[in-house]
Formats: sequence, structure tokens, C-alpha cells
Amino acid sequence: MKNLNGLTYYEILKIPANSPSFEIKRAYKDVLSMYNEDSLVTYSLFSNEERDKILKTIKEAFLTLIDENKRTAYDTILLDSGQIKVSITSIENQEKPPRVHTYNMTDNDNSAERVKKKLRKKELETLCNEIFSKDLISGDDLKKMRKTAGIELSEINAVTKISVSVLKSMEENRFEGLPPGLYLKNFLRLYAETLQIDPQKVIDGYLKHISESVD
Repeated sequence: MKNLNGLTYYEILKIPANSPSFEIKRAYKDVLSMYNEDSLVTYSLFSNEERDKILKTIKEAFLTLIDENKRTAYDTILLDSGQIKVSITSIENQEKPPRVHTYNMTDNDNSAERVKKKLRKKELETLCNEIFSKDLISGDDLKKMRKTAGIELSEINAVTKISVSVLKSMEENRFEGLPPGLYLKNFLRLYAETLQIDPQKVIDGYLKHISESVD
């Protein structure tokens, strides 16, 4: 496993995509032991620089998969790209078999269909034209669009599997509660698609709002 490029985080840790957290922790320790400086197995294979890079990647994989919100976002990316077929959506109880969801599960489809039927498209379209005429899109704008559409946060959660706490952070401009860039972009895309509004405009406007707010 000298070259980790192209491997998913699950492949890096050598675990299946539906592994609970205790298996992730155990796998992390096992893989670390293979690449640390005391390992006789890999000692002669890597320079210190190569080993540091590998250990950094392994740590990144672990920190992503052990965090429920980051893992959900990462799994969604893998599902969309066809790299995995199942995803953990809740890993709170690690002693019980995890709930495994497929991308096209009936409960998810039903939630999406219910939201689609509820959408107040005409009112939402008018508001979106006004909001999208600006360069910036704030959390307040997201909330206005959602409420105008007649959709509850719990319904977006049911469709996207984004936790309600992260959704609230998005709408309340609590940037410290948001995931890193790649995951946030995917969350914004799912949020926009649920409301059937332009995902790219939402992503670009919201990220620009964050950028100008933290400068």
C-alpha cells in the first residue's frame, strides 16, 4: 500500500464501508503500527518524508470516518461517484449493528417525494430571483428560501441525511459548526437540490459570504 492515491478512506484503513466506530478505531491502530518508525515490515521501504505523508493521510482518513457529520458527507460523495453502494447514516450506538442505507432506499425516496409535493415553487422562484441577484448568500437567505418553500429542517434532514445541527449552523451563519470546504460544498448542493433551486449559485454565494465574513 505504498501509493495511497486513488484509495478511499475505507480502503486505506482496510475496513468495509459499514464499519462501526470501534472497528474504525481498531483499524486505525493496526494501520498506524504498519507505518510507524518502529515497524520492521516497512522500515526499509520508505523515507521519513514518505512515511510522514502516509501517516498524515491515514490520520485524515481516521478523523473523517470517526466523525459522524464528516463521514456522512464523505459517504455521500462516494455514493454519488459510485465508489461505494452503502452508507452509514447513524453510528451513535456502536455495540449494535449499524443502520445501513442504500442510495435509493425507499424511506429516502418517500421523504424526497413528500418534500417535492410540498414545495411552494412560485413563491420560492420569486424570492430566489431576488436573492440570486446578489453576489452573496447568507444563512439567513437559505432560511428564507426554505421557509418560503414551506419545508422544515427535519424534512431536509430526512432527505439529505445532513444532521439538523449542521443545517442550523448553515442557516445561522455559525461557521465554527460547519464541516471543511469539500463537505460543506456537498451539503450546500444537497440543500439546494432538496429545494429545487440552483445548487451552484447557492454554493458560490454562500462560500463567498463566508470568505468576506471571516476576512
